[in-house]
Amino acid sequence: MKILYVATVRSHIGQFHMPVIRELKKTGHEVHAAFHDNSSDKPGLDLSPINQTFEVPFVRSPYSLQNIKAYQVLKKIIDRENYDIIHCHTPMGAVVTRLAARNARKRGTKVFYTAHGFHFYQGAPMKNWLFFYPVEKYLSQYTDVLITINQEDYDLAQKRRFRAGKIVKVNGVGVDLSRFHVATEKEKQAARAELGLKSNQFVLLYAADLSVRKNQPMIFRAMARLKDECPNLIALMPGQPILKDEYEKQCSELGISQMVQLMGYRRDIDKLLAACDCVISSSRQEGLPMNLIEAAASGKFIIATNVRGNADVVRQTGSGVLVPLNDDTAMADEIRKTMDNRPGANCSRVSVFDEKEIVQTVLDLYRSC
Repeated sequence: MKILYVATVRSHIGQFHMPVIRELKKTGHEVHAAFHDNSSDKPGLDLSPINQTFEVPFVRSPYSLQNIKAYQVLKKIIDRENYDIIHCHTPMGAVVTRLAARNARKRGTKVFYTAHGFHFYQGAPMKNWLFFYPVEKYLSQYTDVLITINQEDYDLAQKRRFRAGKIVKVNGVGVDLSRFHVATEKEKQAARAELGLKSNQFVLLYAADLSVRKNQPMIFRAMARLKDECPNLIALMPGQPILKDEYEKQCSELGISQMVQLMGYRRDIDKLLAACDCVISSSRQEGLPMNLIEAAASGKFIIATNVRGNADVVRQTGSGVLVPLNDDTAMADEIRKTMDNRPGANCSRVSVFDEKEIVQTVLDLYRSC
């Protein structure tokens, strides 16, 4: 088979889809990828197994006319290369791809779309429903296989009668469970020493880009509630520093600057997990959060907002508790309880997110077409 992967940015391919691509290459298939190169934002991702890559000037904003140029560039690639399968990801990457691949589908190309979390969801702003929902429903007719990664999106696509040839639910993109394990006390203290953390600190970890969607200010407010009674509490926040300046200012105003480390983009999440006591998430919505799956695989207790994606992981793994979105009092209460009890998580149920299983599921879907 000859397969094209498409995403708005390079890092999406590098972070989430290389396990499937490596397996495709191992079994003799040819894989291409098209994306806008954002290597400067997220460096170090290895795309070398891909046979050929194409620069396409995608822009994430649905209102940018630059995506017309992206459509023109991508359509030429698709019409020239005669792919057997095109697998698109990310909202704008998928919109442009499905429009550009209409003629290719008539020639037999199968188009897959993995929805990594619809922008319309329970509690989403009305503008999301007014814009993204009709676009996604319309484009479903140009989709041979629609892959959803959480229960809410799957149920919605079925209930609203999206016209994809097939609608399936897959447990995300998978996590390499061999990389994550329950750290021994020796490993924990070694990781802390390397990070400059003290052995008596209670360490929270939230691995997420510093963005509106990830909603770190909810955690800042919870930390402010605990700063006097829990002086040894610290939160590590690795992630692309989109709103770093604004968040540093908020931490200063709340008097918690010494309790929060905004660490920038990191590739050593396994080490940070070994060092921490508890994983938290304040996200407004998720597709299926890898940070929480990795936490469960590492035996860490999770405190997360009760939103789509977060709820899927916590409930499927039984690895923590859910709190209402933006309820920093509830978040602070759960952090306090966790500091008192230091519970662990049961790793046995995280196997449903095993990368090997997910890769095999995707390959089976390709073969079924």
